[in-house]
Amino acid sequence: MKFINKFLLLFSFDQDEELEVETKTTLLLTNVLNFFLFVIIFIEGIVSLLEESLFFAGPLLFLSVLFAFNYLYMGRRPNTLYYKEILFTFVILTFLFFTIFGGSTGVNIFWIGSFPFIAINLFGRNKGAIASLALFAFVLLDFLVLSTYIPKAQTYSLNIEIFASIFFIFSFVIAYTLKFIFAEVMLTKERAMINSQNSKTSQEEQISNLSRQIRTPLSNITGILDILGKTELTDDQRDYINTIHASANNMVNVVSNMVSTQKTGLNPIPEEKISFNLYSTLNNTIRLFSESNDKQKFSLSFSADIPSTMTGNAIKTKQIFLNILNGIAKYNTSEDKQINIEVSRSNNMPGTIELLFKLTSYGSIPFPKEYKSDESLYNNDILRLNTSKHIQFLELGLTQKLIEQDGHNFSISPDPEKTTFEFGITFFENTQSYSVQNIKEKVSTTDSFFKASVDIKDANILLVEDNFSNQQIMILYIKNEVKKIEVAYNGKEALDKFGKAKYDLILMDVQMPIMDGFKATQKIREIEKSTNTHTPIIAVTANAFPEDKERCIVSGMDDYISKPFQPEDLIQKIKHHLS
Repeated sequence: MKFINKFLLLFSFDQDEELEVETKTTLLLTNVLNFFLFVIIFIEGIVSLLEESLFFAGPLLFLSVLFAFNYLYMGRRPNTLYYKEILFTFVILTFLFFTIFGGSTGVNIFWIGSFPFIAINLFGRNKGAIASLALFAFVLLDFLVLSTYIPKAQTYSLNIEIFASIFFIFSFVIAYTLKFIFAEVMLTKERAMINSQNSKTSQEEQISNLSRQIRTPLSNITGILDILGKTELTDDQRDYINTIHASANNMVNVVSNMVSTQKTGLNPIPEEKISFNLYSTLNNTIRLFSESNDKQKFSLSFSADIPSTMTGNAIKTKQIFLNILNGIAKYNTSEDKQINIEVSRSNNMPGTIELLFKLTSYGSIPFPKEYKSDESLYNNDILRLNTSKHIQFLELGLTQKLIEQDGHNFSISPDPEKTTFEFGITFFENTQSYSVQNIKEKVSTTDSFFKASVDIKDANILLVEDNFSNQQIMILYIKNEVKKIEVAYNGKEALDKFGKAKYDLILMDVQMPIMDGFKATQKIREIEKSTNTHTPIIAVTANAFPEDKERCIVSGMDDYISKPFQPEDLIQKIKHHLS
C-alpha cells in the first residue's frame, strides 16, 4: 500500500500556486487518468504494430502521443484552461475508434466499461452520467446500424454485444453509486465542520459579551473602592474595603481565564495584504510600551537591504509584537528593562521578502527551574519541548500559531541575564519602496504632530460613553484633576461636538449605539487630515484582550485602557498625552 501511495503522489506535481484542496484533487485524478489511458492506448498501438496492422497502429499511436503531450505539458499547469475538457475529447475519440473499428487485441470494445468512471469522476454525477449514457446510445447505434454502413467497421456477435452492454451498464451503476456515496460523505463532513465552527463562534461571542458585561460594573466597583480608600476610615473599614477589592480583582482574573480558555484556537486575523511602512509600524508599537513605563528602553535596528515599504499583513505583524512585548513586560522582573529589536533579511529572492526578527530582552525572566537545564546536552526533540514550555509559560501560544501560519518557527532562548526571541515573517516587495535608512527621520516627523503642552487642569476633555452610570463614575475619577469635561452619548454625538468645539483629549468608549468608537475615531482622523491637527484619543473599554487593544490602535486611537483600572493609571495616561 505504501508503494501505491508513493506511486500516486508522483502524479501530484509541485506547484508554485497555493491551490484549493478540491483543485488539487481534481488535478491529481486527471493526471492519473491521463497517464493510464496513455499506457493502455500505447500498448494497444504497439501490439497492432507488431502484428503489422497499420490501420490500428497508426491512429492508436497518434492518440497515445496526444495523451502524452496532454499529461506532460498541460497536466503540470493547474491554471491551464480546459485541461479536463481536452483530455475528455481525446477519451471520446479513443472510445469511438474502439467501438467502431475494434482493434487487433480483440478486447478493445470492453474498454468502454471504464468510460463511466472517467466521465463521472471528471465532471461529476450529472454531466458524467449524461456523457456516459450518450456514449452508450452511440454504442447501441453502432451495434444495430452503423457497423453495416461504415467501411472496415467491426461487427460483433450477439453474445459480445449483450455482454458489452451489460458490462457498460454495470460499470455505470457502480461509478455513479461510488460518486454519490463520496459526495454524501463529504457533504456530511462539511456540515459537521460548519456546525462545529458556528457553535464555537457563538460560544466565544457569548463568553466575550459576558466578560464585557462583568468587567464594566467591576470597574465601577474597584474605582469607587479606590476613591473610598483615600478617605478617613477605621482599621476595620479599611480591611473590609481591601477584602472587597481583592475579591473584585479575583473575579476579573476568573473572567479573563474563562475567555482565554475559550480562545485556545487561533482567532482569524484578516489576511488582507496592504502596502505599509514596517519601521513605522514597529516604532508605533514600541511607543505604546515605552510611554507607559519610563524604565523600559527600546532599541530598534533594521539592516540596510530592507525596503521602506512592503506588502503584507500589518495587523498580524503588530499583533505578534504586541503579544511578545506584553509577555516581556509581564514577566521580566528587572527594574530597568532594555529590549533590543534587530530586523534582518534572510533571503534575496525577487518578489518576496523573508525577514528575521530577533528580540533580546535584558533582565531576568523567572522561568521554572525545569526549563533551565543545559540544553546544549540535549537533542533537538528536547530543545523543541523546552521551547514549547517557554512559550506556554509566557502565554505566547497564539503568537506561535500566527508565526507558523507563514511556515516560520518561533524560538525562545533564555539565559540568566537575557532572553532572546527569534521568528520570521514573509512579506512581498512593493515596487515603490526605498531604503529604510532614507525614511527613519520621516517616520519620526510624519507620525507626530506639533502640539503645545496643556496642563491637565486647563484641559477640555470629551468623554464619549453611552451608559449614564459609567459617565458618572468616569467623571468622579478625574474631576479633581480636570475642570472641564463634556459628555457625548455615542460616536455620532461625539462627531457633532468635535466639529463645534476644540478638545484637548477624548476618552472614547468602544461599543455604543448609533456609531461605535472605532467608526467615530476613523471619522475624526479623516477630519484632522484636512486641518493637519491631532487630538489624542484614549480607548476606555471592557474588551481586555490583545486583539482588542490592536483593533483600537489600528482604528486610529492613541492609547488604550481596559476595565477595571486604577483611576491613577487613567490620570497618568491623560497627563502623558496632554504633555
